[in-house]
Amino acid sequence: MFGLFKFVDDLVGNVVNQILQQVNIIQDAVTAPLRGLVQQVVGGIWKGDGSVRFVNEMTSEVIPMLVNIMNVNTSFASAIKKSQDRMNQAVKQATSQVQTLFDVFGQIF
Repeated sequence: MFGLFKFVDDLVGNVVNQILQQVNIIQDAVTAPLRGLVQQVVGGIWKGDGSVRFVNEMTSEVIPMLVNIMNVNTSFASAIKKSQDRMNQAVKQATSQVQTLFDVFGQIF
């Protein structure tokens, strides 16, 4: 039975790691390059009304939306980890109680 808990614990740990990897992908592959592009446009690589609209949309809508996605996923992973910790604590408590019962019955028989 405890092997099942170990399996679930490992599985949950893998899920948390995958969520955090996705957050890193959003940061490294999307958000950071967009911020760099915005800085280039602000620096003068593109001028005119289109560039102003681009910078405004990136800084007020797109990048904040991506940051929000990262925050939600990080919070989700944190909540899963907290649940995993509680589950592990419950398993340890149950194991301790079972061991206590085995010890009591061992003394009787």
